[in-house]
Amino acid sequence: MANKVLSVTSRLIGAAEQSKPLQWAERKFREDPEKALGLATVASIIVKDGVGCYKYVTQSIKNEKIPEEKRKFVAALDLTNGVLMILAQIGMFFAMRKFSEPIFNKLFSKSFNKQNAKNIASKIRMQQERAGMTVSRKLNIEKDYNKVRSDALNLFKFVADIAAATIIGKRVIVPFIATPLAAKVKKRMDLHNNEASKPAEEGKNEPSNVAETASPQEVHKLDITTNNTNLLKRYYNYH
Repeated sequence: MANKVLSVTSRLIGAAEQSKPLQWAERKFREDPEKALGLATVASIIVKDGVGCYKYVTQSIKNEKIPEEKRKFVAALDLTNGVLMILAQIGMFFAMRKFSEPIFNKLFSKSFNKQNAKNIASKIRMQQERAGMTVSRKLNIEKDYNKVRSDALNLFKFVADIAAATIIGKRVIVPFIATPLAAKVKKRMDLHNNEASKPAEEGKNEPSNVAETASPQEVHKLDITTNNTNLLKRYYNYH
């Protein structure tokens, strides 16, 4: 049984590796690992929020603990909040990608510059002399130095882009927009409910048919203030 499971699993994995989407993703990760990892991360967060939004909306519609007349309102708020979260995260992720490198250069200008590279090369030569190694006066560390800077930049961009999407976009911008929007939606729905209830209230305030058709003497005879009384029978008794 175990061998059969392993055989089926290996076939599925092998087929998946040959699929065009997976090959495309593998190529993107080889070409630009940081960008591919960032896109994959934010995409997984958006998919998770999309599924969560769907579950919240469907549960609000079917939740019997919420009054029936308010279920649509609660579901509308859940849907609005979910859509805003997804859009805000996408917007902040791609916006931050344009500014993350300039911010990195500003923050770490003293760590990564030409003068600092020369100072590092000089320190390496001094350590080689102390160790009795052959010292190269034309020591070139530019390639390794740029590699370190590139790795640091990629790490900073990944953290900054994801943080902008999940913290600023999801936890700051969305509540700032959703809270007043919810108040406006509630106000409009309350106004709609009040307008819908007006005809019923007006109907309750209308005089009864008996009072409209009966003469003043007959109304007096009916004694309508008495509860639990057959008014029609009392009316005939007076005649």
